[in-house]
Amino acid sequence: MRRRRSPLIAAAALAFALASAVPAGSAAAGSTSATEWREVFSPDGRITRVRIPEQTDHAPTAGDLRAAAAAKVTPLLNAGSSDERFDVVIVGDGYTASESGLLRQHAEAKWAEIAATEPWNKHRHAVNVWLVDVVSNQSGVDNDPGPGVSRDTALDMGFFCGGLERLLCLNEAKAQSYARQAPGMDAIVAIGNTTKYGGAGYPSLATVAGGNAQAGRIAIHELGHSVGGLADEYWTPGTTYSGGEPGEPNVTRDPRGSKWASYQGRSTPDGGVIGAYQGGHQYERGIYRPSQDSLMRNINKPFNLIGLDTMDRAIGSKITGTPSPGPGCATHRNTRTGTLATGGSAYQPDSGSFSARTGTHRACLDNPAGFGLSLLSWNGSAWRTVATSGTNGTLTYSGADGHYVYQVRSTTGSGPYTLRYDAP
Repeated sequence: MRRRRSPLIAAAALAFALASAVPAGSAAAGSTSATEWREVFSPDGRITRVRIPEQTDHAPTAGDLRAAAAAKVTPLLNAGSSDERFDVVIVGDGYTASESGLLRQHAEAKWAEIAATEPWNKHRHAVNVWLVDVVSNQSGVDNDPGPGVSRDTALDMGFFCGGLERLLCLNEAKAQSYARQAPGMDAIVAIGNTTKYGGAGYPSLATVAGGNAQAGRIAIHELGHSVGGLADEYWTPGTTYSGGEPGEPNVTRDPRGSKWASYQGRSTPDGGVIGAYQGGHQYERGIYRPSQDSLMRNINKPFNLIGLDTMDRAIGSKITGTPSPGPGCATHRNTRTGTLATGGSAYQPDSGSFSARTGTHRACLDNPAGFGLSLLSWNGSAWRTVATSGTNGTLTYSGADGHYVYQVRSTTGSGPYTLRYDAP
């Protein structure tokens, strides 16, 4: 079994170290104050960068490493060999042995949110998602709901990191020791057993509140850093950039934006057009970003075109061969979309039924993690289930003339889904 650490994670670690050494608005060079910069996220999408006391992690003990080595690894999605696929590893903290089901529910919901955003949705059939069952002695995380609450957890996750309520920190080395148990590791997301909004970014991973429906956007932003090597596009007021040309693809010193000249004037998913807008990379002046807003400035926005293409290439660079999305999934003629909460269900198409001739029905859920699909047939007096999808979200059924309806069910997942189907 090969355990692969992405060079993008290593590169992100180096970039993080350099950024922490001389950040925007930092103290003068040579300062010996033991502090570090962290991003803090607000539910309204805003991101700020603040300096906090340096967080020192204790190295994993021999017992910690034994527990990590014994952890169960479950494939939430297995698209193929890690040599040919992009591998996302999800680890949890604050979930006891009896809460493994809750851990999986939270993990599937967070992956469903990531997989529904561009460009992850394009590659979802070529992504392996591994869930590492991290078992804690106590349920929950530190300082939840407020300071002073301490819990015995495997990864030492807790709020009020550096005194900031929504900053959800952990022991990065411990989290990595668990993540390394997966067959491959190109990106890591650590989820905490809490409904309180919060998260944080590390060189190799992102933390998010597992039970909070809004916190998944934090992970999507942080994957922009660790997977795509993207710079932030927000800034600290009153700061001016005076360094050399940044290496990140989405910021530049050039007020003409020649770095992304081929994109200039094009409409961008986050709104407006691509140009050169002052402010970004933590600085208000002296540096430019490609669009007015994007996910790297506001987590409730999508990537702009430059970020989107950069992420597309970074994810795609790990994928070889031709992934199969399931029988005919990409070529089905009919498409319906919707959103479900955990435990919910919906009937498609459009809450109604359809008529079909004798022949084969084929259907596919584009986002099957935590969702189920059934085909029902009318027998003259009641609806009966005639086919149910497998774990890959695909369904095939040969039936007679009649009336049919699809039922999409949320078992443990939540969020958006896309149903594609053909009727005879």
